Amino acid sequence: MINRIKNNAFAMNSLILFSGTILGSVLNYFFHLAIGRLVSIEVYGEIESLLSLMTIISVPAMTLLMVTTKYSAQCKADNDTRSCKILFWEINKKIIFYGLPLFFLSLALIPFIKDFLKLSDNLPLFFLWIIMYVSFFTSLNSGILSGWQKFKDVSALGILGALFKLILGIFLVKLGFGLNGAIGSFALATIVAYLASFFTLRFLFLPQKIDHSPQKNIEMFASLKKYILPAFVGNLAITILGNADMILAKHALDATSAGQYGALTIVSKIIFFATGVIATVLFSMSAENDHKKSNSLKTLFQAISLLLLVSISSTILYFIFPNFILSLLFGNKYTNIASFLGWFAILVTIFSLVNVFFQYLLSIHQTRLVYWLLAISLSMIIFIKLFGNTISGILTISIIAQISAVILSGYFVISSKKKALT
Repeated sequence: MINRIKNNAFAMNSLILFSGTILGSVLNYFFHLAIGRLVSIEVYGEIESLLSLMTIISVPAMTLLMVTTKYSAQCKADNDTRSCKILFWEINKKIIFYGLPLFFLSLALIPFIKDFLKLSDNLPLFFLWIIMYVSFFTSLNSGILSGWQKFKDVSALGILGALFKLILGIFLVKLGFGLNGAIGSFALATIVAYLASFFTLRFLFLPQKIDHSPQKNIEMFASLKKYILPAFVGNLAITILGNADMILAKHALDATSAGQYGALTIVSKIIFFATGVIATVLFSMSAENDHKKSNSLKTLFQAISLLLLVSISSTILYFIFPNFILSLLFGNKYTNIASFLGWFAILVTIFSLVNVFFQYLLSIHQTRLVYWLLAISLSMIIFIKLFGNTISGILTISIIAQISAVILSGYFVISSKKKALT
């Protein structure tokens, strides 16, 4: 069994990244659970709504992560660190040139977002914009590491950031900083992980004997520019699908119900964080295979099988032991809503499957799906805004949107397979 894993590149990379991600996820969940016990239900709802907003405003950074992973994977396929180093410097220049004006422009939106989310303080939103800007640089470095399949380094950085956030977050909240302390710890952890990432990128700056022609870099950047828009649209759509419900719950529900929705969301998303590594490995490996003109469908089937095994098993446990799981994680604060937990697990399982399909299609440069996903995600927002006045209402609309997305995603995967065979 051990030899089979060692000889299977997908399984081995998944195991490495899975081990690191699990430890990082455990630390992240200790953070959520510790903060959930230290603050009131109402403050916890504020924290989770801001973290969902943080995920959405990080879409450009996630797009950058995906783009750099794809093109770094191509550099790895050619064993070309020189082109990857050029990619690193050029994108850093773009982040500084375009990112700083975007950061200052975002500061002007703070009063409007504060009113929409019914917050009492501007400072957490200021921390959020700092996270957004620094995450551009972090995503560039992480994308290069993922493209070169240096998953041990990716895992180590994730663990470092999660550990720093956990320790600092608990310390600040215990000192009485509440919401500001929780979100501020995210900002500082992001900066620490970014600085540490330079140690893992040292391979990029070693001398290389192979000297590739400038024409290759021109072609790479021309292709990259065409790829950015669909990658951005797709990341925006997938992020809205996975996070807009929490933000709208904070806006539409009373403070207690929003806090309850946040607790159900964070517990059910254990499934996504446990299986998200599968999509990360799939994207990097299938991007490399696509560059080499080899078939990556076998890798996709392995990813789906592993995802369904973990997700379905977890969902069954959520249906059988909802009270025990919620009380174990949060005490007795949320046991009165335990009946929803299994359904939230179904929602997250379907979303995780959509994410795998999306990552696979984008890795092989099949981009038609992204605009359909954006239409579904925007429709979900409209329907939740109109009819999502209860936890069950928001949940039902979200599940229908995810089912629609997975059906469409499956159709485009089948279409890409037929196209590859012709």
